[in-house]
Amino acid sequence: MRLGLCCISLRLQEEGHKFQTMTFSRFSALPRQQALEVLSARILNNFLVTEKVIRYCKASGFSSYRLSSDLTPVINHPSVDVKLQDLPNAAAIFESLSSIANAVKETGLKISAHPSEYISLTSPKEEVIANSTRDLASHAELFDLIGLPQSYEAPLNIHIRKDGNPEEIFEEFSKNYCELPDGVKKRLVVEVNDNKNGTWHIPNLYKFCYKKLNIPITFDSLHNKLCNTGSSEKEMFEMAYSTWNTIPVFHYSEGENGTKKHADYPTELPNDYGKDVYWDVELKGKCFAIMKLKDLFSKKNSF
Repeated sequence: MRLGLCCISLRLQEEGHKFQTMTFSRFSALPRQQALEVLSARILNNFLVTEKVIRYCKASGFSSYRLSSDLTPVINHPSVDVKLQDLPNAAAIFESLSSIANAVKETGLKISAHPSEYISLTSPKEEVIANSTRDLASHAELFDLIGLPQSYEAPLNIHIRKDGNPEEIFEEFSKNYCELPDGVKKRLVVEVNDNKNGTWHIPNLYKFCYKKLNIPITFDSLHNKLCNTGSSEKEMFEMAYSTWNTIPVFHYSEGENGTKKHADYPTELPNDYGKDVYWDVELKGKCFAIMKLKDLFSKKNSF
């Protein structure tokens, strides 16, 4: 069973290896040069921690790792708009990126990302589309810098969150998708989403995103369960699976007390229906939850 960590290792956090962020309000409260120095130091820290997490995943027997979506905070804000090469300690930053690339190559881990929940390719606001495009392009550039292929082997996963008429919404999505850089389009995948009206369940993603644009679909066990499509989990899993031309990265979680809130730890194993799949484990217990899943798997297969 291929199990993967999402973003944060609670074990490494306990040892002091933590990601750092920076808000625009904090950045703008400082003189620009000082703000850039603080931001630069935090980005360097985040890349150093990323390498540690990747090597920790390999040592722990995990198969994949989802990069944090906030490794380079605030750089894409229109009022900041700075490139990595223009930061004060750019040389150290690019050295750390080279170390991440080496770690990825040496460990063989599957790497993915799930950019911010604020990403939208269906917003009526031009600035939201522009910011979303810039953020996705930044993720793709980072993937390039650490040597990841421009293919679905290194997926960038997003949701279509807008409810309503799927044909109209897809028309907006398609128009903006086609304007994305190639490095984004070659990696972009769409995840089932339990919208209030259930617009973007797997059948609609299949009908529109896959059939019209050939975009793979990410199966998420919890989102799918909340969609109530009338089809079995197996049918939805296999429909999503059929859209990939490589081993897919799917998401596993369980709802806390029947809600959409992610539980801390698992009570059961994800069902792969006999298929080869990487599971991003979205339980809040992070690495400890994965260890619990590995324990459940071992017990199941000891009989």
